[in-house]
Amino acid sequence: MKKLTLKNIDKAIKTAKSNTYFENLYRIYNTIPQGRCLGCTKCCMESVQTHFVEFLNIFDYLRSNRRLYEELYPKIIRYYFLEMVKKEHCPFLDKEGLCSIYQYRPLVCRLFGHVEEEEYEESYKNVLRQNIQNMKLFKNKYKILLPKEVLHYKIDYCRNFEVDKRIDRVRRQNMIDSIFTMESAFFMRGLITEDFIGTGLVSWFVYTAFDMEEAGNLRIQVMKEYLEEGDSKTLSNIIGKQKIVV
Repeated sequence: MKKLTLKNIDKAIKTAKSNTYFENLYRIYNTIPQGRCLGCTKCCMESVQTHFVEFLNIFDYLRSNRRLYEELYPKIIRYYFLEMVKKEHCPFLDKEGLCSIYQYRPLVCRLFGHVEEEEYEESYKNVLRQNIQNMKLFKNKYKILLPKEVLHYKIDYCRNFEVDKRIDRVRRQNMIDSIFTMESAFFMRGLITEDFIGTGLVSWFVYTAFDMEEAGNLRIQVMKEYLEEGDSKTLSNIIGKQKIVV
């Protein structure tokens, strides 16, 4: 299974609630020291890796706030299909630059600023290496030249974020491990498969509407159209016809 059906999402949410996974999630979140942020949103330029239980928490919130979900959904779809050819702010930001799911945001967002600069630069180098590999893949397999400004885009290390004590790598990994331990219940019940490990927040929502392979093929088509014409009729049709899954 490479698509998130509403039936399985509902089962997963029931599993999470009956096992108090959402409460456990916030127990982990609440151990993270609150920092002082200027709110520049320069760090909000990626679809961050999000655990399934975190996605369920956000999905459950948006389902109970349908008007907000309907506002966000076209932005989410657009972001997914153009992510590799155009840098844009996270689709969950509102017009004022505020996070519309701030109380429900995933662990990666909450931990930003808690990494020392040396480790942060090391992580960027790994991301850049992966981007270069992707560039070669898209060039050789799909005849697509990914824009250099996207490939080499870097969220600069934030020196304006102030926190009394940063969380070290071991403690951060322990948080990730604790969340992943909860995820095992979903794997055991066949509600998700290993294909979904490492999925970004935007992609989770896209996979409620599209199979992974279908989404990937459509994205190639959209990327080609956008790079050749500066726009994509395919994307416009997708956004115009696609309904949110609730």
